[in-house]
Amino acid sequence: MAGNAAMRIGAHEIAAWKEAFGRGDVQACVAIGERLVQTVPSDGRAWHLLGLALTFAGDPRRGADTLRKATRLARADATVWDAFGVALQRCGDPRAAADAFRTSLRLAPGVASVWSNAACNAFEMGDAAEALRLAERALGLDAALPEAHLARGNALSAQGRLGDALAACNEALRLRPGFPGALLSAGVVLEKLGRLGEAVAATRAAVERAPGLVPAHINLGSLYCALGDNARAAEHSRRAIEADPDAATAWSNLLYALAHDERVSPQQAFEAHAAFGAHFAAKHAPREHIAAQRDGERRLRIGFVSADLRDHPVARFVEPVFRELDRWRFSPIVYMNVAADDPVATRLRGLVDAWHEVGGLSDVQLCERIVRDRIDVLFDLSGHTAGNRLPVFAMKPAPVQISWIGYPGTTGLRTIDYRLVDATTAPPGELDHLFTERLAYLPYQSTFERPERLPDVAPAPVLRNGYLTFGSFNRAAKLGARTIALWASVLRAVPTSLLLVAGVPDDDTERRLCERLEAEGVDRVRLEFRRRVAIDEYLQLHGEVDVALDTVPFSSGTTANFALWMGVPALTLAGGSMAQRLCASRLAAAGLHDFITGSDEEFVATARRWAGDPQAVAGLRAGLRARLEEAFARQPAELTRALEDTLQRMSAEHCARAAGAAAAG
Repeated sequence: MAGNAAMRIGAHEIAAWKEAFGRGDVQACVAIGERLVQTVPSDGRAWHLLGLALTFAGDPRRGADTLRKATRLARADATVWDAFGVALQRCGDPRAAADAFRTSLRLAPGVASVWSNAACNAFEMGDAAEALRLAERALGLDAALPEAHLARGNALSAQGRLGDALAACNEALRLRPGFPGALLSAGVVLEKLGRLGEAVAATRAAVERAPGLVPAHINLGSLYCALGDNARAAEHSRRAIEADPDAATAWSNLLYALAHDERVSPQQAFEAHAAFGAHFAAKHAPREHIAAQRDGERRLRIGFVSADLRDHPVARFVEPVFRELDRWRFSPIVYMNVAADDPVATRLRGLVDAWHEVGGLSDVQLCERIVRDRIDVLFDLSGHTAGNRLPVFAMKPAPVQISWIGYPGTTGLRTIDYRLVDATTAPPGELDHLFTERLAYLPYQSTFERPERLPDVAPAPVLRNGYLTFGSFNRAAKLGARTIALWASVLRAVPTSLLLVAGVPDDDTERRLCERLEAEGVDRVRLEFRRRVAIDEYLQLHGEVDVALDTVPFSSGTTANFALWMGVPALTLAGGSMAQRLCASRLAAAGLHDFITGSDEEFVATARRWAGDPQAVAGLRAGLRARLEEAFARQPAELTRALEDTLQRMSAEHCARAAGAAAAG
């Protein structure tokens, strides 16, 4: 081995590695690298080539370990530090990657590709301004670098400059036609612009160019779900999971699609969620928590993990509780998974003791942060919705963990101890088998902050029209065949009525909905469709609807709350899952039990009964907001007091169990 120390890699070996890499044979690159580190272990380039090959072969963790050794042997080689940064980024450690890129740039500040890589990493850390600065530095060095245009486009997209972002993606595609990353990002921008059909086309093109591109399958899953095609959404989510079983976002997209799919029974949906939980339980060992000495005067430290504590429906459920929380007994701490500075986020910041933006932390880093913060009770407010950090909960960073609000079902994680419900969303003893968590009961599932700018309630449309207008404000993902058939039964039973469907994402979705309703015997002249609009116009649109029709198997939550505040009752079918009982919970809290039905026949009969009494519809509408205001005056305090007592009990029970286990051991 002493002789090997003087050996160096030959030019022909480097050429062979580059030739294999150029043709996409990364396994051949790995083989060459492994041979080189055996024959010339003291040459940093050998470890560099092996680490780079491992990273691109889908093993970035081993790649990073290998490149770390390369940095020790070739500390002044900027390309080694750049490769190390790429590997760390792919390991989900963008902060360490940023340090590696800074070292590379210090050694070689004139290399555009490193500035571009650093820009991509800053974007992943949630720092769009820094990503834009770095991308523009790269373009100043090489205006023809497609990756730099793509990095610039991603940063502009995150800043809401969508037209400029799309132009940047298109420039990357002009420079490199068929560039999968640019097609993928163009699809993201087009989705933000509401051009869903074009977004699907761009993302499909990315998949055609790179069939193993996991983010493209993840994004297609989200797009198809938004368009109401839950089968295709599930298909692409499964393809992403097959390619990367640890892709938590793909799992969540799959489970979200299954929750909307009427062909999937509640038991089947539960089993799919449990499979997610089992996978991540095997990947992450949960922390053990020693019982703390309980001081009756000590405040409980309560953590809330979410990406939605901003101008988002989840914030409307959380804000009343934050306002009411007894800050002498509880210390609320937020772990926000996206950067947010809108007025809602600003208000919420003022209601908690600490607010940490954690989008740039890996799951392990976030877990360690929560452990260091000594959180007693940790809330998941997302479930399987966008921006969740459920893999962190699999590591059990807090002794008591709770899921609430963001998702109407189980997380599938047995490391989450409780799910908060009420007796309407989960009648005691009826739905326990559909949760890995224990159900803990509150007097209300949640309470809902009324919109800041609430238009006046308009007179009932039935009085001026002479016929009842049914309506839906639900997402297209909820409008499956069973929902369409149920609505059609109502329209056939009330032949003078109309149906207004709001929030339709595009012309193709409208055409498909129209065709499906016509196939159920509903004439086109009885249908009206409206696109997605801003919140003020959305609320005003309720002035055209007398009674909202709910969806199955995923009922209305936020949409039902908005409708009630605008004087529009929602007719719901309460079924055998929590997702099918959300609307019933809000109706029960408002005292509207007559609008909660238990079968298709009762749903149709109730619709017919209200349609036959327009004065009753008008009277209910006129007094509904006052009824909600009376309820809202007391419900946040009642809910929060019950929540506080529940949290104290849960924490005390954990401490007693842990102390008992320690004594027994």
